Amino acid sequence: MEGDARRERTLETCPEALRVACEALAASPLAILVLDDVLRVTECNEAAHHLLAGTDPAGKVITDVLPLRDPETEKADACEVRTSGVASLNRLVRTRATPRQGPRTLCLSFFPLPHGLPRLPGLPGQPGQEESGLICTIADITPEEADSGTDPLRRLAAIQGEVGETLDHDTTCAELAEALVPGAADTVVIALAEHVTKGEPPPLAPHHPEPLCPIACSGAPEGSHVWPADQRPFAPLLTDHTPRATDIEADTRWLDAEPALKRLLRAAGAHALLAAPIMREGTVLGLLLLYRGETPAPFSREDIALVEKVCAHTARCLDHASRFHREHTVALAIQNSLLPRQPPTGAALDIADLRLPGDESGGGWFDVMPLSGARTGLAVGQVTGFGVRTATTMGELRTAGRSLATLDLQPGELLARLSRTTATLARDRGGVQQEYGRLCAGCTYAEWDPLSCEVTVARAGGPEVLIVRPDGTIDPVTTPEGPSLGGPAEPIPSVTAAVPPQSLLILHTPGLTDDPADVPGLLHRALDRLPGSGGLDPWALCDALSDLLTSHPRATEAQVLVCRVAAFPPERVATLALPDSPHAAEAARACCERHLREWGLGEDVRFNGQLIVSEFAGNAVRHGSPPARLRLIFDQALTIEVSDTGGNAPLLRHAQEGDEGGRGLFIVSQLADRWGTRYETGGGKTIWAEVDTPEKGDVDEGLP
Repeated sequence: MEGDARRERTLETCPEALRVACEALAASPLAILVLDDVLRVTECNEAAHHLLAGTDPAGKVITDVLPLRDPETEKADACEVRTSGVASLNRLVRTRATPRQGPRTLCLSFFPLPHGLPRLPGLPGQPGQEESGLICTIADITPEEADSGTDPLRRLAAIQGEVGETLDHDTTCAELAEALVPGAADTVVIALAEHVTKGEPPPLAPHHPEPLCPIACSGAPEGSHVWPADQRPFAPLLTDHTPRATDIEADTRWLDAEPALKRLLRAAGAHALLAAPIMREGTVLGLLLLYRGETPAPFSREDIALVEKVCAHTARCLDHASRFHREHTVALAIQNSLLPRQPPTGAALDIADLRLPGDESGGGWFDVMPLSGARTGLAVGQVTGFGVRTATTMGELRTAGRSLATLDLQPGELLARLSRTTATLARDRGGVQQEYGRLCAGCTYAEWDPLSCEVTVARAGGPEVLIVRPDGTIDPVTTPEGPSLGGPAEPIPSVTAAVPPQSLLILHTPGLTDDPADVPGLLHRALDRLPGSGGLDPWALCDALSDLLTSHPRATEAQVLVCRVAAFPPERVATLALPDSPHAAEAARACCERHLREWGLGEDVRFNGQLIVSEFAGNAVRHGSPPARLRLIFDQALTIEVSDTGGNAPLLRHAQEGDEGGRGLFIVSQLADRWGTRYETGGGKTIWAEVDTPEKGDVDEGLP
């Protein structure tokens, strides 16, 4: 602050110091131009007149004063500086050859000129007027560029610093082409072998050079053709694995034998060509072509040596990109094989899923698990990282979660046990943790009950579940976030919320948007794209989200699960309060027989159902605590449930030959396709069994 004040006082009180500084700038060997808001030159110093070969630039746009090879790019750069107020420093640009001058390499900088700054007294013009616009400084480094050819290490380091920051073939080639123009050549073309472009391993024993596909080009005039249709001239070069430099006039061996290539060079305006294979461990990955047309010097031995080192560096970058691409492809294949082929649906649930792949893919999963009592478990999770290791870990966690769901656990308890399983997997990694990093995963689990129209949600490092109501409003199921999977052994709370029928439940992984707070806004934009009638269609919403999110490459993948919920049809549910007496089994059998006939179920199903009902009702009266209740549910299977307030679960045992009892649950296990026990949140337990029924279409006619 003190220094700023001192400078302000100096400018205000010492105009002589300002005059001396401005006169020094006017006499500077660095060309200085002052531009107005539309990039016209308003002032310039003597060095600028000399650089422009005596041309008067006053009143002309800078791109008309300088014969730039790419004037639109430089004009856009200058406009960006004027708009943002951030200087653009030391851009290397190339000029075209003119009748007065040959092609030049310039170092161009733009500085914003503060509004209200008085006109520099040392430059031409009328002092006292105010300036606004830009200051442009220009240094002619053409001689320096020629001298830098004697320092190939510096040039190589500069190129290596610009090439290979990404694991993408196209980006690496584009970076290399830009780095070589204009320093090494006027035009650069890079082509890659077919196996590289397809992400495949190299052929084991190719009988002839692979076809090459041009990927990147820099410095070529608009509309010019710089890649030969016939690649035959380069076959010896690719076979010998050595670069070749040629002069279009002096070389009478190679080019005279290849007239098509010679015509191409003349059409491209080139007098010299340097072609070099891009090799890795004896395999051709691509070809680098460098043309010189405006630069008069031919390619030297130093140029060839530099290009060989540049090709070696590029080959390493391309090899790393190929390895990453192949592992990424394998990881995606593993992930796809471990995800559900087609999510199950029922009478009260319509499900759509969306997967948005990204650069870091392989760790996202979703699952839909039918539970007892017509309920459905919904899970969406993410393992941090990418690659094969992440994809296999994802499969292990999905399998573990699905197995835990069969135990009829509460959502919070299920995630707590899955977290302990994750911690065990992390310990099993042992020494590979240093290579792959710490195992980090998150999951959101929701349990939908269509009979009560409620959803119970628990989170372990996963995003909140969102409810899209039929009127289009979006509300989160506000749920406390528990520790991530594998984290501290803490209780994970569950929250139950009522959901109106025909609403959508949205579960997703954290990578859906960069900002979690923007997810509701994203859903609103997607809903605006849906047709005005027909209700909330989960598949249409997934398509709208895909259109919104796939226009740009994604850094991380995202999994989205969209579920349209409905109330369970009341005509497919029957309940009966069981008497606390020996007549409970008889009442249960009568209720079962009556409703199964109404539902059109066959005699075998009715017979098995009555035996199961008798055993459950008898156990509830003898071993449970009243009151007891029977509930029959007919969805894609017949579910028989008997609930009581007791806490003792029945135990299946194998009775001996002389035992008078103990065979009831064994018989149930033989008659039912699935059976089990679940403990209710408010206390008590429910014994349930499921009996598969004929195809739904065979029994619908019997329903009321």
